[in-house]
Amino acid sequence: MKKLLCLLPLICFFAACSRDNTTQYETNPSVEQVIDETPAVSFASFASELPVLSLPFQAGCSFDYALGSRLDTTAATAFLQPHELPYRRFPVSKDVTALLLLYPADETLPRIRTYTAAGVQVDEQDLKVSPCGEEPGIRHSEQYTIQKDLTIVHVDSTTRWQFDAEYNELPNTRKLTVTRKQFKISSTGDITEIK
Repeated sequence: MKKLLCLLPLICFFAACSRDNTTQYETNPSVEQVIDETPAVSFASFASELPVLSLPFQAGCSFDYALGSRLDTTAATAFLQPHELPYRRFPVSKDVTALLLLYPADETLPRIRTYTAAGVQVDEQDLKVSPCGEEPGIRHSEQYTIQKDLTIVHVDSTTRWQFDAEYNELPNTRKLTVTRKQFKISSTGDITEIK
């Protein structure tokens, strides 16, 4: 009994402290629940708003991806990743559609993503690897072509050279590396590299 009486002031102290803390938190404003009422949109409806990409299509470092009227992409978040902009569409088969999407970064990064008619993602392929441009000792450029047979040809060219303290190129140090990759979009929407 004595132990219980000794613990009684301690219990009252903790109860008083916790009651004060509870009161403090109750006076702070609470966050209201936000209900997203974005209307669901079908993939066919979303894709039909995009202009058709005429093939063959070729773009390089300085290509200007001129966007048309601003689509309501909030209704199509199921088909896009954050910050992606839909650019063009093109048919792969009667059951598969491909979208050329743009991701804004320091440079515009294009990618192809294929979807079933129901809007389920099948595959995707980035069409840009490194930043284009020139710095001391390096110049880089890339180009890709989407051909009518749905073959994608990606050409990456990088020139490197050595330079002195004043950034003048040293003779006989220039080296060009060209990398060429090919991808093929199948009728089922799979994108595979052709070796």
